[in-house]
Amino acid sequence: MAQRTIPLTRLMVGMYLIGVDRSWLQTPFVRHRFKIKYQSEIEALRRAGVAEVTIDTEQGLDVVDHEISRSGLVETVRVENLAPLHPNTQFAASPSLLPAVVLAENLSKAKQRRAECVNRLNGLFEETRMSGIVQYDAACEFIDEIIGDILDRQDACYAALGLRQPDPTLHEHGLNVCTLSVILGQALGYSGERLQQLGVGGLLHDIGLTLLPQNIVKRPNGMTRAQQLLYESHTSQGGTILEKSGSSDLAVLAIVKDHHNLTPEIGLPGETSAAHHESARLVGIIDQFDEFVTGQTGLTPMSSHQALTQLYQRYRADEALLQVVSHLIRAIGVYPLYSLVALSSGELAVVGAITPGKVHLPLLYICRDQSGKTCRPPVPLDLLHEPEGGRTIRDVRNAVREGLDVEAVLRQVAA
Repeated sequence: MAQRTIPLTRLMVGMYLIGVDRSWLQTPFVRHRFKIKYQSEIEALRRAGVAEVTIDTEQGLDVVDHEISRSGLVETVRVENLAPLHPNTQFAASPSLLPAVVLAENLSKAKQRRAECVNRLNGLFEETRMSGIVQYDAACEFIDEIIGDILDRQDACYAALGLRQPDPTLHEHGLNVCTLSVILGQALGYSGERLQQLGVGGLLHDIGLTLLPQNIVKRPNGMTRAQQLLYESHTSQGGTILEKSGSSDLAVLAIVKDHHNLTPEIGLPGETSAAHHESARLVGIIDQFDEFVTGQTGLTPMSSHQALTQLYQRYRADEALLQVVSHLIRAIGVYPLYSLVALSSGELAVVGAITPGKVHLPLLYICRDQSGKTCRPPVPLDLLHEPEGGRTIRDVRNAVREGLDVEAVLRQVAA
């Protein structure tokens, strides 16, 4: 058994708990050894006064890094060892110097476009459910628009994904995955053709699920072996839908059929096939990220920070997949523009600009003080100039759950 004792603050979903720093009789749990499945279990330990726990790293996830701070992935990902992102990309690693009013306008447009996209995709997926054929040309046209939106306002497009609901519909999940896949592909400098393949593949990666009963699609706990096999057939069913719909794009077909197959391929018959498999693995990582964030697999929805940490731990032993996860972290940022963060002081703030080379020290707009009172106007705070021992970012919060409107906060800054 490989065990490790860690602070409760570092315990996360997926870890296997074997001990706590107080009598189990003083906790609400009957079991004394179990895998953490829900964030609520961690909260129950905290309420019971547990400060330190012991985990079994062979039966569950390990901590990311022995020396990692609570702000996490900045120290975890050794970005200097990664291949550089595309030089024209303006993601979290680049400065965002836009005035707050422009940020607010971009976010407003991105939210409006997202609502329109969800409505359009509902029709496209419903028609596939009824006919077994997807309007492939319409999907390609849709992705062209998505790529254009991302080129115009990529940070706002990512922020608009924060509106996604827990346990999303199939077409909403497809929209999330295609948007993030294009964002990552663009950050990696992919060609326009490959971006479109990535986007269409991400949009339609689960299209085979439209042919399955809804009770299977939702992956209920305790599925029988027959149900599990039926669920797993959705990748091949998706390939059949594409072929019946007249699609001849082998890259998209590879994504739809292989996005759950993240193991390295051996003996691929050419460079093109290797590239197709690489795209399928990329979409597979994005697919898992969105499932973690939305709780699509029945778990409690995670913050983007928690989801990235989970993926980093899951694939730290696979260099190729770890590269994809690490690039994803760099592309969307540890604390993305527009995100809501909690400070060590108890204040809540919106990220208004990213500091070049210091992604963990962004410019913030404090919108709620330590007592929970709304700050009007929001108070600027540049963490780059915060004195040693001063305020730091503690974690990322969900603005909707906190009852805050990020767009409104930015408009108040600009007023």
